[in-house]
Amino acid sequence: MKIIFFFTLLAFLSSCWPKTRIGGDYGNLQKVLGWKPVYGADTAYKKLSFFGTPQPIEKAGKIYVKDNTIYQNDIGKGIHIIDNNDPQKAQRIAFIGLPGNTDIAAKGNYLYVNNYSDLVVVDVSNRNRPIEVKRIKNMFSTYNATKPYVWQAPPDSGFYECPRLYNDSVIIRWNRDSVLNQCYKR
Repeated sequence: MKIIFFFTLLAFLSSCWPKTRIGGDYGNLQKVLGWKPVYGADTAYKKLSFFGTPQPIEKAGKIYVKDNTIYQNDIGKGIHIIDNNDPQKAQRIAFIGLPGNTDIAAKGNYLYVNNYSDLVVVDVSNRNRPIEVKRIKNMFSTYNATKPYVWQAPPDSGFYECPRLYNDSVIIRWNRDSVLNQCYKR
């Protein structure tokens, strides 16, 4: 009799436990308001573009100095080119657009940057005309649910639709929408 009472009490109390489980309890998936990725064609977003005018800095990253020029990473956007002839009045003069860019390294006249999952080598011997000289496709893994890259993570905390790996598209932004409560960003 005590066992029946115990299991009845346990069943009753379990109805009070949260129904939402984060990270793969597929039996309890529910629609919630969250972040949904918007995908863009790989060919449109995996390319270098040059702007001869300065762009606003949004998420400042690493810096590389070569002669009188500073190259500053803007996480997720690209590389700012800064004229440092007068260190007291350094000025942004141009921008290398590289969506999905999160890191920069350099050696000599070459910047080594990522463009989403691709490794891109950029010749900056002429800062007014940077040239992509090499691209190694899919050099970096693009899917890691526990620690997504910048372009895979939504801008704010909450539930989001887990990103999918596609060979022909990349995440270009996040929109608020109805999603399954499968992935969560703290």
